[in-house]
Amino acid sequence: MLDLSQARAALTQKLMNPPINEQQVQLLLDGVKGTTFAGITTVTQVKTAAANKHRLVQKVTVAQVQLFNSIQDARNVYTAAVKRSAGKLNNDPQNIEDFEASSNYFEHTSCFSIVRHRAQAKFYLWTIYNSADSQLFIDGTPASKQEVAALLTPAAAEALLNPRATTVNKTNDVEHAVVVRTIAMMSIVEIRCQRQQLTV
Repeated sequence: MLDLSQARAALTQKLMNPPINEQQVQLLLDGVKGTTFAGITTVTQVKTAAANKHRLVQKVTVAQVQLFNSIQDARNVYTAAVKRSAGKLNNDPQNIEDFEASSNYFEHTSCFSIVRHRAQAKFYLWTIYNSADSQLFIDGTPASKQEVAALLTPAAAEALLNPRATTVNKTNDVEHAVVVRTIAMMSIVEIRCQRQQLTV
């Protein structure tokens, strides 16, 4: 659970310190064979509607995630997770069997959870989320979901106020509950795994 004092501390940490980089994450995950469970703290900027672009909306999130290092088959990790999840829901078994992951704007590096933008020199942390809790801020002041929603586009407000518990992959007509996030390295405040802690 994320309390307000922890969220404020994360905002200050991000503001006052240089960001974590991909080399630091690589070293942290160097001893991982396959997958590991980790805790992460992130600070991300929430995109507002154009009329409210002068407002700074931030989300502080703490999450329990899975991170990966030496994985041979990149697509298989996500595909296998989706198939397991979809098997627990009301899906056509043939659609589950036929499911294939689509290509993305990024590519996995030698450390699977570090991904690189295909067209730009940007790195992200690829994670599977198990659980998460967050706090919202408007111009540095704690805010409710309703207050933030008032600054967003209608579609973004709906997603914030009524988040879906599952995702429907329209290409394969498969519903699943796997939550994958690619987090910009500059948004990461802390990673806790393998009895180690990496902090900005």
